[in-house]
Amino acid sequence: MTIINGHYDGKRVVLDEPVPTNIPADTPVRVYFGDEQARELLAELGKLTRPGGLPPDFSEQHDHYVKGAPRR
Repeated sequence: MTIINGHYDGKRVVLDEPVPTNIPADTPVRVYFGDEQARELLAELGKLTRPGGLPPDFSEQHDHYVKGAPRR
């Protein structure tokens, strides 16, 4: 993923920096406006980074859960 900053001038989106030369023509893009979309994106990323279904003592008992070692 490549992020390029830009702004909306009232009629169109204007890029504030050049497009890297390795991006081919007709590459699909997605434009996010304002902070609401950024918050939504961060919330989705947060869901991906949360451990799902791990025991509450996983970090303390890592060797037990991963390697079968006795609990400390």
